[in-house]
Amino acid sequence: MEKTKMVLVAAILGVCAAGTACAAWNPGEPVTTYWAGPGFPGNERLSDRWLVQLKEGGFNTVWAMTPEELDLAAKYGMRAIYKPKELRDRKIFLNIDDSAAEAAMEAMVNRVKDHPALYVYELYDEPAAGLFASLAHTKEWLARHDPNHAAWVNLLPTYANNKQLGVNGEIIRAYWEHVRLFGEIYRPDFLTYDHYQFQNGGDSSHYFLNLGIIRQNASALGVPFFNGVQACTWRPGEAASPRAPRIPGPDEMRYLVYTTAAYGAHGIYYYVYCHRGHEGSIVSTNGTPDVKYEVLKTLNREFIAIAKELSPLKFIGAYHQGLQAPGTTPYCEQALLKLTPETPIAELKPGQELTDTTLVTRFDAPGRPTHLMVVNLDYRRDRKIHVTAPASAERFNAQDRSWSSVGSSFDLALTRGSGVLLRLARQAPPATDSATSN
Repeated sequence: MEKTKMVLVAAILGVCAAGTACAAWNPGEPVTTYWAGPGFPGNERLSDRWLVQLKEGGFNTVWAMTPEELDLAAKYGMRAIYKPKELRDRKIFLNIDDSAAEAAMEAMVNRVKDHPALYVYELYDEPAAGLFASLAHTKEWLARHDPNHAAWVNLLPTYANNKQLGVNGEIIRAYWEHVRLFGEIYRPDFLTYDHYQFQNGGDSSHYFLNLGIIRQNASALGVPFFNGVQACTWRPGEAASPRAPRIPGPDEMRYLVYTTAAYGAHGIYYYVYCHRGHEGSIVSTNGTPDVKYEVLKTLNREFIAIAKELSPLKFIGAYHQGLQAPGTTPYCEQALLKLTPETPIAELKPGQELTDTTLVTRFDAPGRPTHLMVVNLDYRRDRKIHVTAPASAERFNAQDRSWSSVGSSFDLALTRGSGVLLRLARQAPPATDSATSN
């Protein structure tokens, strides 16, 4: 996820703990990366071989555990998520008031804080709410010693239980509170989470609910967000189990990339690129590409192009025509476009896929034309949709980053799971608060 300054610094109005002024972390070019792969703890070290493959695959951000791996990333013009030994040892990074721990952290930061490849520090994956204050303390320390780089804490999905969340109550309300507390206590520079929906017995129904919760909280905090999506199964050999994760194919990957872009994410990361004990990954542990790798060569570049166009704009809402998953907003006039054929609104049943369903998201900004993303949520079938717009429109070509006029009445041929970015010749009237959806 054009470079933007949508950030919340470690304390409001750009002041760190103890009154030290913080620079605004710049999220830079939209992010395409992975969780578990070269340079990630427990995987092969980053190397020329891996970096050539990642760059060809459209990835612009990698993982690194040493300054030497940062050097390699810089050689290929890549950014790096940094996870050195000091940030893998809770006795160090969660014990920052101890003099020895602080000395180790200070030495680590001083070694890399001016490195051109350093993007963010990776701090913690999926903490319970009880850890937020300790993590915030470490984040504030990092901000004082290196105000130009953020600290990544990855959040749980909606299917986490009360114990994992550290919040009691009905699970969705508990999840909302978990995310709210994270924003209030940790005060992130960006939000990230992961949600893995594809199962042997069908798709879990909370993908858009989770995406909407994170989208709404990111908007409230004034920060960008990244979406973590499924690219494999981590329970190989369980094809007979309906609740076991299945291996998504190229069409599911297209659906994940375009829905992530449509909700205005600044970044996407895939679980996993490659990792032992996982099957059907983007590449095998020896580097042999899966068919998904070939598709992502294009999809990653399209995501970056679309996210760059949308970064300066304000997300207004997401409107679903057809089957309604939990947490979605039925199609309404605020989506601005008349879609034909018009698919009836119906409730999505457990395990059901989003056949004949279209997503339209809206983005506005003062002095800028209204932008709209149209996505075919049916990843099994190509669809042709006729669009009637309230003004003449242009269509974005995400491959060469050009715009072309399509008029106010036109057809869209949308392949399985794909989408199109449109912009109107003028800004539409403001959406009413009651019709704005996250």
